[in-house]
Amino acid sequence: MAASDITVETQPGPGQAQQKKISGWRFTLIAGAASVVIVFIINLSITFWAIKLPVGNEVEDTITSRRIIFEGSCVTSKNLNVVLHLLINIFSSVLLSASSYAMQCLSAPTRAEVDQAHAQGQWMDVGLLSVRNLGKISGKRCFLWVLLALSSLPMHLLYNSVIFASLSTVDYNAVILGEHARWNASAIVTKLGKEIEAGRKFQFALQDNWENLTSLECIDAYATGFQTTRSNVLLVCDEGLEIYEFASISTTDNQFRDHCRPSPFDWICGVSIQGCSTCRNQLAVVRSRANDWRPAGCRVKYCLSKSVRQACRLNFSMVIATIMLGVSIVKAGILIYVALNPPKQPLFVLGDAIQAFLEDPDPSSKNMTLASIDYIKRSGFGRCSGPMTPSLKKRRWAAAVSGRRWATSAFLYCLALGATLFFLSYGIHHIIGDRDIQALWEIGFGEVSETAILTGMGFKDFRTPDNQVLISVFFANLPHILFSILYFQYNGLFTSMLSSTEWSAFGLKKKAIRVSSHRRGEQRSRYFLQLPYRFGIPLTIVSIVMHWMLSQSIFIVVVEDMNPWDVSARSNRSWIFATCGYSPIAIIFSIIISFLMVIWVVITGCLTLPTAVPVVGSCSLAIAAACHHPNGLPQPEAPLIPLQWGVMRSSGLSDGGGYGHCGLSSEEVGELQDGEEYL
Repeated sequence: MAASDITVETQPGPGQAQQKKISGWRFTLIAGAASVVIVFIINLSITFWAIKLPVGNEVEDTITSRRIIFEGSCVTSKNLNVVLHLLINIFSSVLLSASSYAMQCLSAPTRAEVDQAHAQGQWMDVGLLSVRNLGKISGKRCFLWVLLALSSLPMHLLYNSVIFASLSTVDYNAVILGEHARWNASAIVTKLGKEIEAGRKFQFALQDNWENLTSLECIDAYATGFQTTRSNVLLVCDEGLEIYEFASISTTDNQFRDHCRPSPFDWICGVSIQGCSTCRNQLAVVRSRANDWRPAGCRVKYCLSKSVRQACRLNFSMVIATIMLGVSIVKAGILIYVALNPPKQPLFVLGDAIQAFLEDPDPSSKNMTLASIDYIKRSGFGRCSGPMTPSLKKRRWAAAVSGRRWATSAFLYCLALGATLFFLSYGIHHIIGDRDIQALWEIGFGEVSETAILTGMGFKDFRTPDNQVLISVFFANLPHILFSILYFQYNGLFTSMLSSTEWSAFGLKKKAIRVSSHRRGEQRSRYFLQLPYRFGIPLTIVSIVMHWMLSQSIFIVVVEDMNPWDVSARSNRSWIFATCGYSPIAIIFSIIISFLMVIWVVITGCLTLPTAVPVVGSCSLAIAAACHHPNGLPQPEAPLIPLQWGVMRSSGLSDGGGYGHCGLSSEEVGELQDGEEYL
């Protein structure tokens, strides 16, 4: 898929119509700006709509910016959350893709900037989103580039959590009593002693319908870290007991203990819990003995359980939404400005540079016909000219990437891997109960578990719910921005290697060049994804999968509490906490995927280039050196037809002193000869 052209008719001049074309990179940039504006309008409309929605629960006299989009079934809430986050990720991809494209346009050198850099003994990157170019481009474009980069940080850190789910858990009471005493409400109230109010409410609750559950059904229903579907339960023993035990269970009281954090349903396993073990690790044994279930010594015959209407929520953060609106305005403004004020003769891709240097040869690169990027770096700018003997050995793809870039990429990867392994070790160490692979697998992907939430990190110290949410969102999304930095390097490695492969292929046969806009003659358009589709599409898929895996590895957990006696009233919800949950098995899979990504780039780097054409990489000087005619004349028609790299014929006007000359030509070229010198 190539960039399209839009033809805008203007008033015809004398004798002929004039046309002004908006094409190639400018069309893509305008389309990107339009997309950002559309996303902004959608976000603005949703934000205004959300203002009128019910306000989330507050703590004491604090004010919250949360709005409730949905309240009801936890399954429905989860499904809606998935769909809405899919839409958010689409919007985020639109904003980030448009921003990334604009950053590449801003960092791309113009011909004048390249000439100035060459005159100062320096060179610039062509065809890459280059940071090293920033010091050589205009100050205005550099400022806009930095502004776009900074405005992308909130996108990575916040946007994915503008909508977040919260669990509404139920604190409940468990009563163990003899079968004949189960409806003796007055005795229950008397037995409660000082808990008169609780007894009165319990007596009132006894008048409602209760659901009869078998012992196994009862175990399964209450063996959950965050109870959302049931409240009070009567455990009916078959031993004719007239006395009973009353227990009050909170699903959240112990969630922020650092050590020996019990499961809320440890009462199911009764006295068998010892040390820092949890009931979750013994559930298989308890279930297998459901017919002889004895949580308090007596055998439970059946249970009477109260089911409740679920009240899981989808929340909308007005604070994050407002930040995103500001980011969208900044990005749209910059994209529109760049599209309407394009730089003169920008060199976005390899073909742009080839065309510019063939039409107007660069004097600084004269007599450097076999200069490669490695040779220029090794010898220095001023000592690259003069006769050179070619190497007929084919280089590997990795030669297109500088040693510094490889080292930086390896350092960043090792840093990220070390941090991930540390967090994985920390997370597994703080899991209560069994830590074998089976126990980790049972926690699941992206599933909230009371055994795997971050504690002792100060999340609960923030006084207001909104602040708890923001710090949790920041922490949960931090891996995404780290991966984005790594992916920027990763994509750059492939872009450099594939650009050099395209360059090397000019030594095989004649090929038309790819340009960023205004195709002429037999020229081809650039790749839409900046890479051949056999690489661009898999890389995009890998990025999406990795971001999804990271979202399953660490995620925001928000828990609110419902009054067990009256779960229908919104006023009876109370804020509990916001923190981050994690999934060790998802972290392990993320590490495996990252290893596969490393293996992919290493194997790709070990491939051999198709010819022995000097590897120029993204070096503007090396590209310019291959675009000289032996006669020193401009070649304005050459870029319009297929070109080939090789030994060029001289018409007798050459100033090469009898040496052969190599480069790109639209004419027939010969092969390099081992041992001969070329100028």
